[in-house]
Amino acid sequence: MGGSGQSAVIYAKKIIVTKFGPPEVMQLVEESSLPEPKSGEVRVKVSKTSANFTDIMIRKGKYPDVKDKPPFSLGYDMIGVVDKPGKDVEEFHMGDKVADMTVIGAYSEYICLPAKKLTQLPDKIDDSEAVTLILSYMTAYQMLHRIAKITEGKSILIHGAGGAVGIAILQLGKLLNLKVYGTASKSKHDLVKKHGGIPIDYRNEDFEKRIQELTDGGVTSVHKGFTPSGFY
Repeated sequence: MGGSGQSAVIYAKKIIVTKFGPPEVMQLVEESSLPEPKSGEVRVKVSKTSANFTDIMIRKGKYPDVKDKPPFSLGYDMIGVVDKPGKDVEEFHMGDKVADMTVIGAYSEYICLPAKKLTQLPDKIDDSEAVTLILSYMTAYQMLHRIAKITEGKSILIHGAGGAVGIAILQLGKLLNLKVYGTASKSKHDLVKKHGGIPIDYRNEDFEKRIQELTDGGVTSVHKGFTPSGFY
């Protein structure tokens, strides 16, 4: 702005839901100031976020873990860079690449988040690839390793194997040399097979009977990749 002596105003855009409902309730708004981080927070400039089925459930007001009322921004996960560390933040610095499972709020250009929630990422990692790991793959990893504690070579059954979390479990299961059976609609059987799973048509087959036919005594563990209330 030449020699005007005035600082340029940085506008912050975000998408909010004005009320619970269909896509039309989403609205782009522009604020004339950036959010300021409180003590223990950092301001993050968001580079990537995703559009998950969970976001749809939150937008409709059907996701039990979100008690907030509109207006607020959607956005279950994000990748970004630290734009401004708040007071008492020592572990992050300007320009650090970070990730977080925000649950809401990531459909914003700038967001303030508690530093203790953030995970620092290598600069060389691709943002678009990294953001896909946060919800689906963290859920799948915790189900396999922290809840079921599956060991190599076992057999498991996945309900909803053709969904995002189901595919993540299939891929992680391959790393453990698991034998994976998965219920899915017929249209997704090729996708389940592509990722090493053995599909079961739950609409036309009794999956319990089918598992007994395919295995010797059943499977080690059963996982649900999706429920009507969201991923878990």
